Amino acid sequence: MLKPLKRLYSACLCSLVALGLLTVSSTLWAETILITGEIEDGNAQSVEMPRLPGSYSRTIEWMAPEGEEVQPGDEIVRLDPGDLESQLEQAEVNIESQITAAESQEAAHELTIFDAITRLISSESSLENTRLDAMVPEDTVPELTHDRNRLALANAIHDLEIAIRNLEEAYAARDRDRPMAERDLLNAQNEKTRIENALKHTNFLAEQSGIIIYAENRLTGLKIFPGESYGSGTTLLIVASREDLQFRFWVHEADIRKISIGDEVIVSPDAAGDAKVKTKVTWMSNQAASRSDWSSAGYYEIVTEPLDPIPEVYIPGMSILGVIKNEEVSNQVD
Repeated sequence: MLKPLKRLYSACLCSLVALGLLTVSSTLWAETILITGEIEDGNAQSVEMPRLPGSYSRTIEWMAPEGEEVQPGDEIVRLDPGDLESQLEQAEVNIESQITAAESQEAAHELTIFDAITRLISSESSLENTRLDAMVPEDTVPELTHDRNRLALANAIHDLEIAIRNLEEAYAARDRDRPMAERDLLNAQNEKTRIENALKHTNFLAEQSGIIIYAENRLTGLKIFPGESYGSGTTLLIVASREDLQFRFWVHEADIRKISIGDEVIVSPDAAGDAKVKTKVTWMSNQAASRSDWSSAGYYEIVTEPLDPIPEVYIPGMSILGVIKNEEVSNQVD
């Protein structure tokens, strides 16, 4: 009698254990991922370091204070012009030199043409005189005189041909050199215009109203500040408004595989943690970047867009916290 009871007890215990395992295997489990980021304007004005003549990098001389509100036309960035001002002075000197050289060359050509015309007139006059002498009948003058007149006529014709050729060459030389001088002058003027445009690009004005937010150095993750030097293409700052807010986060490389496009992220600003907004992931970077002020690990960027109305306390540049509930279901359950 005791053995059947033991067998029944064992069977019940196994059933309970199996039921418990089934319950555990079919339970949804969730992992919470915390990410940090900041609020940004999707249509913000971005100021990048321009490519200017001379050195590859330029120094930021002045930037509008971060967090300051600006209006269209306000100065927001001023770069150190470096040697651009001296380049402009040299360009102006080159233009004056080209003008002087062109005028001197033109005057020389005109003098050569004048001399050629004078010789042509003289040759034509000589030809007329010698032609009259050569027209004297042979039987009315000594034979020697007649031969000398014929030789003088031949020489006068030859001199006229040379005079005509010299005048043609003088005109051709002037017409050949004039476009070259004009081209050299145009090149010098274009160089001056290029330097002037470069100087204009050392000052940046706000194109829209908004708040100044300093950009980050993508190599270090640190904020960019006046006095530092950067290469062309580096974003220096943005002018952001609340017109088209979105949220940019930095995700540790260990967590990026747990996040997908379309995942829901609950956003709350550090300054007002109770003002939460539901958002979804719309973009993820393909490559990690270092942030030396955080850790030696790599961090990926993701962008989320709001699904709910954004409270007024949300301001571009504000630090935020994102919460992602990463849920999975065991494949042991049908």
